[in-house]
Formats: sequence, C-alpha cells, structure tokens
Amino acid sequence: MFIRINDGSEVSYLPLEEANKIIERENLWKNLAWMLIYSATRVYDHCAKISALSSYEIICYQLYELMYETEELRNSISTVSYVMNRTFLSRSSIMKILAQLKTGNYITMEKWILKAINNIPSRY
Repeated sequence: MFIRINDGSEVSYLPLEEANKIIERENLWKNLAWMLIYSATRVYDHCAKISALSSYEIICYQLYELMYETEELRNSISTVSYVMNRTFLSRSSIMKILAQLKTGNYITMEKWILKAINNIPSRY
C-alpha cells in the first residue's frame, strides 16, 4: 500500500515497538482502533467504487473526488492525470468521456483542468 500526499506534509518514522509503548502508556488503544477503522473503511470504499462500476461511473466518481481536493491541487494537475493515477483506465477512454461531458456542458474544464461540475447524468 502506498500513501499519496497531495498537499505539503511532514512525514516522520516511529519504530513499531516504540509506538506500541506510547500507545500502551497513554492508553491510546481506542484512538488507534478508530483510526484503523477509518482507514480500512476509506480503502474499502475506494476499492469498491472503482472495481464494480463502469468506466463512466468510475470517472464521474473521480471527478467528484477531484472537486473535493484543494483548489491549489486542482489547478496543478490535469483531470486526465488525476483519474489515470487513481484508476486502471486508459488515457483514451478517460479523454473520450471527459470530452463528451465537456461538450454536453456537464463539466467545465480549461486546458484539461477541472473547474466545475454541472449535474453529471448518472447514466452514460
């Protein structure tokens, strides 16, 4: 599993043995359990949404995910790259669907940068 950082972040390393001692000493087992539940739920939700859906549905889901990202990130990555980095879809199929959504005025893009979503239809 990889962690992808989209915004500026500070990452540090703590050996498992030391982490377990701190968790035990500070009685943080409940907090750890909640964090693990949250993480596992997010991973499962993501995998479920991109594995059983059509290409169109996967792209729509990723468009909404991109809109939830910071404006700085949205302006720094093309919509095609964002979707390609998070799915197993081909560049050509992503571009075809995005072009059709743009032509139908369902999304607004400038130079392949997503600017707005305008009521995307649920069916392709």
